[in-house]
Amino acid sequence: MDNVTQFPKPPEKQVEFLIGPFEEWRVKVDGRAIPKLTGNRDADGKIWLTVDHRIMAYFSTEEDAYQAAVLAANAMAIGAGYSHAGAEAKDQPFAPKMNCIGSVSTENLE
Repeated sequence: MDNVTQFPKPPEKQVEFLIGPFEEWRVKVDGRAIPKLTGNRDADGKIWLTVDHRIMAYFSTEEDAYQAAVLAANAMAIGAGYSHAGAEAKDQPFAPKMNCIGSVSTENLE
C-alpha cells in the first residue's frame, strides 16, 4: 500500500521516582494563607517559593520573597475569578485569614 502514513516511534518512557518525605511551609501574606503556595529556606538562607508544586523560584532576601508571594497570590486570585487575594466576594475567600498560636521564628526554618 502506498498511501499508509509512517508514524514516528513513540518516545521512550522515562520513569522517575520521587524521594521523600518533603518538608514545606505554608506561605502567609498579610495575614492570609495563600493556597497552592509553599516555601522553605535552605542552608544558605535563600527562600524558595513553589507554586502548585510545579514552578519554583528562590530569593536571597525576605523582601524579594514577600513581593513575589504578593504577586503570585494576586495573580492566582485573579485567575480564579476574585478581584484580589484578600477578596471575600465569593462563598469562601481565596486566601483565608490565618492565625498562628504561639511564636513562630523564621530563623528556625532551616
